[in-house]
Amino acid sequence: MSREHGFDLKISEDDEDVAYLRLPGHPGSAPGVVKRSVSLRDLVDDYEGPDINLDFGEGNILIGIEIVG
Repeated sequence: MSREHGFDLKISEDDEDVAYLRLPGHPGSAPGVVKRSVSLRDLVDDYEGPDINLDFGEGNILIGIEIVG
């Protein structure tokens, strides 16, 4: 886990191909923190990389990024 500059990267203990990057200002892990999640595949038609989900909190602020390799 890294906490440099307010970023927090956590690799899943169950699956090393899954990581979550908490961005500065992420409100924590309480239920309902993520108000909306958008897949990068929905935004970029020809995207071919790992599954990436952008998590938005209150006020449509980007709070985290989930990466599934």
